[in-house]
Amino acid sequence: MKAFLIQVMTAMMPMMKPLVWLALAAFVLGLALSLAKVEGGRSFARVAFRVLVAIGVFFVAAQVMGMWLGAEPKINFGDSSKFEFILVPFWQLGIAMLAGAGVLKFIQRRRFA
Repeated sequence: MKAFLIQVMTAMMPMMKPLVWLALAAFVLGLALSLAKVEGGRSFARVAFRVLVAIGVFFVAAQVMGMWLGAEPKINFGDSSKFEFILVPFWQLGIAMLAGAGVLKFIQRRRFA
């Protein structure tokens, strides 16, 4: 069972960086539309909030599962071909996404109240 979970985690690793960029795009668009009070901005901000919460919880859970499997899950934001390694643990990314979701919810309640 543990070997299967390690294989699943290894197969998921290439998709982790695009998930981070998706969460960043959802946060930026949700924030911009909430601040601009664009028609439909509130509904998109709700969707962005849910996306950030889901991906944030996923990253924290992946960190816990990776530690249980004996790994230290991290994403490299550097250029590995130039031997640049900017490693960020999954839990930090997950907490940042959850904090971004909190900011969106706070602004959404303030702007549309």
